[in-house]
Amino acid sequence: MKIKPDDHWRWYFDHDHDRVMLDLANGMIFRSCFPAKMLTAFARTEMPFSIEDAGEFYIFDEQAKRLNLSNEERAELVLNSLVAFRFLKPQMPKSWYFSSYHDITEPAQGQLIQVCLENTSNIATFIIAEAGASASLCLLAESQLELPDRTLRFCDPIKIMNDRMMQYKRKPSGLVYGKVM
Repeated sequence: MKIKPDDHWRWYFDHDHDRVMLDLANGMIFRSCFPAKMLTAFARTEMPFSIEDAGEFYIFDEQAKRLNLSNEERAELVLNSLVAFRFLKPQMPKSWYFSSYHDITEPAQGQLIQVCLENTSNIATFIIAEAGASASLCLLAESQLELPDRTLRFCDPIKIMNDRMMQYKRKPSGLVYGKVM
């Protein structure tokens, strides 16, 4: 499934699912992965998919094409990145999980980055949903990531200090989290 923004798309909040939804106007509905408690009050407002939304969509999509994802997974990552950018409440950085690198000085929205788990050689890939001056909101761009006290799943958000980020390099096939599969 390849999707392309159009002027019939609209955002709305579904109280039954407790999520932001995007009506893709072709009989398809996208349900974001973020529960209401993570969203701003603005997320509960019905609104059209704007020109700015479309611009952000293409920024995220262009970068996500570099990942080894199916079209459905890429659409999920791109649309959840857009929801995170537009509607997520601010978060505190949780960078203690990751080693410091100072590789990226000015991260950009939509940029793919990698981080190395503290005291390991395990590397994980994220997409930047919202770039900040010292820390950026990122979504996991892999199936899951085991952290010492929890597990992040595909598209889960985490705010990471920019000094923990490395430039994205495609992982060799069969290599996941530093382990050969």
